[in-house]
Amino acid sequence: MSPPVRLRWIYALTVALLALFCMQMGLLAARQIEGGALEGSLFIFILFDLIIGYTIVRAVWRVAAQAYLSRKLQKLFASTRHAKLTKRLNYQYRHFGTEIMVVQDEAFIALAHGMFKPKIVISTQVLHMFSDKEVKAILLHEWHHCRNRDQIKLFTITLLKDAFGYWPIMKPLFSYYQTWTELLADRFAIRRMGTELHLANVLLKLSKSRTAQSVAAVHFSASAMHYRIMQVLEPHQTVKVKIALFRPLLASFSLLLLLLLGGDA
Repeated sequence: MSPPVRLRWIYALTVALLALFCMQMGLLAARQIEGGALEGSLFIFILFDLIIGYTIVRAVWRVAAQAYLSRKLQKLFASTRHAKLTKRLNYQYRHFGTEIMVVQDEAFIALAHGMFKPKIVISTQVLHMFSDKEVKAILLHEWHHCRNRDQIKLFTITLLKDAFGYWPIMKPLFSYYQTWTELLADRFAIRRMGTELHLANVLLKLSKSRTAQSVAAVHFSASAMHYRIMQVLEPHQTVKVKIALFRPLLASFSLLLLLLLGGDA
């Protein structure tokens, strides 16, 4: 199974599993409202009330935090926008059909910003730090995120991870999904460039650079760096991203079964 297909399956199965869980919570909430079998299931109802409350609070918090961060970044980028370089890059890469914004900043910033109409944001430091070919590789990487709507997909997965953090399976699935999202964007850049050389130079420089620790650069230099470097240095080797699924999956299904049985009590 190819990585893109695998990611779609992970996304679909995660949503399906949580939809089943939410449906069960909804059924129990309806029974509680109707007052059915309250005496024999008081503990189950209280437990579900706590779980539902926790889930809703965490989901609302994540949505609010994302909205706040997006507005904050939008204002920051608008106030530090480098008009001349922005115009130049938009003309140079007009075939992308995606807006590119250059911001005046000494930190490494390269990311796809915005969920519904994503654009590429890079800093002047990127233009100073890398050659034209290396900058192109960076832009191609971020362009893939924009084309694939990775921002809204990752936000959805993050929202589910935060809201359903008590499910052991969520954390490894999120890490696996995030890592492959970056690897696929790198593969896209390599295919368009026709060589791994330029992207490899970017990744190796970033791995040695302290500026890569900038919070704004997290989309380009996250924890998947090890696998990304491995992919460009050994292009003919199959990258195997480690994921510990057995125990978290077993624990998650056990929790789901317990709640289903408790709901029928």
